[in-house]
Amino acid sequence: MTGIDDVDREILRLLMEDARRPYREIAAAVDRSPPTVSDRVERLREIGLIERFTLDVDRSMVTGGSTVLVSIDVFPGDDETVAETLTESAAVEHVIRTVEGTILCLAHAEANDIRDLLGEAIDGGSVRDYSVRSVAQSTWEPTLGELPVGIECVVCGKSVEDGVSIELGEHTYEVCCSSCVTEIEAQYDELSEAAEGD
Repeated sequence: MTGIDDVDREILRLLMEDARRPYREIAAAVDRSPPTVSDRVERLREIGLIERFTLDVDRSMVTGGSTVLVSIDVFPGDDETVAETLTESAAVEHVIRTVEGTILCLAHAEANDIRDLLGEAIDGGSVRDYSVRSVAQSTWEPTLGELPVGIECVVCGKSVEDGVSIELGEHTYEVCCSSCVTEIEAQYDELSEAAEGD
């Protein structure tokens, strides 16, 4: 089975609502058996569509303070480093980096403590300007939407629609055609031989 079908989409939607939902319950909702749901979830993990199962914690209950939205204007080239550093801060919940180099973060701290938070988290020389806004309400509901989910061939990068799943070692790879199957098998054999030679 290659590609993502409506059953996979429904499984994803149900897991996004509650990642701890039992496969038995998901199976009933999608009219499949629990082992089939388990196999599909494992396949979605193997192809990289499901990256991890995680826990969404209300950090305001842990860190204290008000919820604030901080917009940070940084100097060109510093945005990636600043975003990574903010991600590591216990007070910061979400970090978004725009193409223009602006960084937005949702944090839990008193508004007058943001300067200290920024000073601790990042090099002040990277920041051109920043603004802080108090947040009245924040909702984080990730969805798949109606857009098609595309899987790319690991060999050529083309879209995999009616392609082939191939198992090499402990991993499953999605490829678009028999030529790419031949190519990935050759690459795998070459890497395996090199590894055995070491």
